[in-house]
Amino acid sequence: MRVADGVRYGLWFAVAGTAMRNRREYGVPTAWLTHLLGNTVTLLLPEWLKLVPHVPALSTSAFARPILRTVEHRVCDDPNYAWYAAPLALGFIASHPNYSIYHGAWAERTVLGFGVDSVPHATAAYGLARLVGETLVTLDGEMPAEHELAPLVRWCASYPDALSVAAVGLVTLLWEVSEYQAHHAEMQATGRPAHEVNMQWSWPDAITDSISNLAGLIAAIAVRRTKQRGGVASTLEEPPTSVAERAVGA
Repeated sequence: MRVADGVRYGLWFAVAGTAMRNRREYGVPTAWLTHLLGNTVTLLLPEWLKLVPHVPALSTSAFARPILRTVEHRVCDDPNYAWYAAPLALGFIASHPNYSIYHGAWAERTVLGFGVDSVPHATAAYGLARLVGETLVTLDGEMPAEHELAPLVRWCASYPDALSVAAVGLVTLLWEVSEYQAHHAEMQATGRPAHEVNMQWSWPDAITDSISNLAGLIAAIAVRRTKQRGGVASTLEEPPTSVAERAVGA
């Protein structure tokens, strides 16, 4: 087992433990169920992809093949996927009632208005932007010229930074809207004041979160351009076999 796989499994168990503890502390599903489900998808995605060969409509589709191979390369074969998925999990693990960085003493420690929670925000944005950029490179290499999506993929691959900005911007917007809704839903469901519910939200916090995400995005773009100048387009040294091909070979 690779170190990266061990990291993913360890993080998932930590997420599950945090989810159960938050369930006992806060009760409402917004405090634990959504994060448990989301991290189960992201952290165990390589395992979910092993089911693809058992779905003939996908594994034998000429249209889906380059897309599936791209996902397999980026998720299953690239050990960096674990580090890209880790910040989302760590951000939730840090909400454990016994040592939450979103409440109490840890939440009060700020520098220029930025709290400890700026770290998972910035690193999650960095991971997302890097994953988007590298996925475009891989997809461009996998896409046959005669494929229906080839022109669109070629165009997108020419603007990886713009697509990374769009992805981080969209996720930031959706994240802040969902936090706002969850914050008020938890207050209504539990009758607790704003500072006692699990999901914290305020305009100053939303602004610092967005700035932190921007910092992570800029760092990811800088790293991609540095690697590009050095002749390294992807973290994969050579195209490995796909999940479907490995299953056949086994």
